Order: sequence, then C-alpha cells, then structure tokens
Amino acid sequence: MSPSPWDFGISEELGLVDRKLHELVQSEEDVLTEASLHVIDAGGKRLRPMITILAYRSLGGDDVNKIVDIAAGFELIHSATLVHDDINDGGSMRRGRETVYRKYGLHKAVVTGDFLFVKAFSLGGLFDREVVRTTAGACAKLAEGEIIQSRYRHTRNLTVDKYVQIMERKTAEPLRAGAMVGAYLAGGTVDEIQSLGAYGQNLGIAFQIIDDVLDYIGDPAKTGKSVGVDIGEGYLTLPSLLAMKDSEEAKKVILETVGLENPSPESIKNCVDLVLKSGAIDKARGMAEYYGIEALQQLGGLPNTTFSEAMRDLVPKVLERDS
Repeated sequence: MSPSPWDFGISEELGLVDRKLHELVQSEEDVLTEASLHVIDAGGKRLRPMITILAYRSLGGDDVNKIVDIAAGFELIHSATLVHDDINDGGSMRRGRETVYRKYGLHKAVVTGDFLFVKAFSLGGLFDREVVRTTAGACAKLAEGEIIQSRYRHTRNLTVDKYVQIMERKTAEPLRAGAMVGAYLAGGTVDEIQSLGAYGQNLGIAFQIIDDVLDYIGDPAKTGKSVGVDIGEGYLTLPSLLAMKDSEEAKKVILETVGLENPSPESIKNCVDLVLKSGAIDKARGMAEYYGIEALQQLGGLPNTTFSEAMRDLVPKVLERDS
C-alpha cells in the first residue's frame, strides 16, 4: 500500500520508495535507524518523490528501479531538513509526534540529519553528473533559504517578496529539482525539463502558502501541530504579512508578538484572531491559486497520458488540502 494518502496511479512506485527508505537507514548504531524512522514513518504526503516519479512517467520513463532510487533520495533530503529545521526552531511537534530533537536530544538529532543527507547522496551518486549537479544545487538553495529565513526571525522587516524568495529556496527548489531530474532521466527535451521544473517550483510555492494558511485555520488533529506555531516561533508568513498590510491593529500586535522569544498562548491566539478577522486567509489562498495556475500552464506541452493528467490533478489537491 502507498505510504502517501494521495494516489495518482503510482502507488506501486511509492511503495518501493518507502521500502528503499527503510533499507537505507539501517545502521549498526540502532539509535540512528530509530531516529531516522521516527521522521520517515511520521506520515507526510511523499510529495517530492511523487513529483519526481510523475515527471518521469509523464515523459515515458519506464525503469522503475532507476526512478525509485532518486525519488527516495529526494525524500531523504527532505527528512534531513525537517530534523535540522526543528533544531533551529526549537520545534517540539512534527506531524503529530515529538520531534527528533526533543525525543533524542540535540547531538543525536544533528547526527541523524547528517546521516540522512549522506544516505541521500549515496543514491544521487549512482547517477550521472547532471543529476548530481541538479540535486546538489537544490540542497545549496535549501541552505540559503534557511539562512535567509533565520535572518528575519523575530524581526519586523520581512516583505511578501522576500517571503516568496525564501519559499522558493526552502520548499519549491527541491520540487523543481525532482521534476527536472525525473524529466531528464526519462530522456526529456531541454524545454520539457525546464517546463516540468517550473511546474515543480510553482506547485512548491503554492504548497507552502497553504501550509502557512493551515497554521492559522488548520485542525490540529489533522495537521499534527497547534494553531499559531509560526508566530510563536518568531516567523512572519504570508497570512500575517497580508493582515498587517490591511490593519494597523494587527500590525502592532503581530510585530510585538513575533519579536518575543516566548510569547504567551494568549498573545499567539490574539494574533491568530486578528489574522482571521483581516481577510488575509482568503487573499493568501488567492496567491496560492495563482501559483497553482502557473504550475498548470507548464504542462501544456506534455503528452496526454494518465501521468500528465495526474500532475494536473495534483494541483487542486495541493490547494484544497486540510493537512
């Protein structure tokens, strides 16, 4: 059975990705295996391997083992960044369970993240220079995004444009790279590879915007985290940025709260209420829809197959998700 709640005709491949992930994180040091599986088995939609596989299949790729290996590599990179992100943010919960950082301690969490990165690149090394270059480039962009985001933590001068720049690097770049690698391995033309990369990038930005919307309106039982986590950790995101544009009251309260190291639950709730009252959620969803449309427009040149249709169907699924 597919480890993803979304099935787009590639459940077999996603099942093989899941098996590959479990094989790769086996270690003589049991704690490394246990901590790695703590992240891998926490759920998630497997969006990165999904897009990599769909891009490959949509252009006629048929070597399942080849695409499963690199798709698993992208998921391992994602898992590694989750471990390190939680360390940077002091996060306590991820997908409804305790973070690796809280469960195993700082040192073991850092090493686990490094272990996952190494395992990912052991897969990337099986492929040619172009695949390694694209994957390494995505990891470099990820690191840049993390640094830029940390620079704006507990500060008041983040703009919507800078927010998008951060999301392009942190969330969208790995999806862009995965789609490009999938297209490249299928023998796609330069235009096809670029178009599918643009699809992944735009879908990634849309996905992140919806993630940030759910931080304000999501059901904790479905999202696995409480409402208002971003504000509590000192981060402005698109909903709060849009709310501050339209309301001086929201701007004052949100900036005061985001500047605090440990704001009270009451302060966080007040910020959430002001964002909801401002209408920023609908505006943020509108921006996500814009990026979704941009993603769809990149698929016009693809052969009309069940896999290219699945890539189209994935866009509304991302925009309408509730977890």
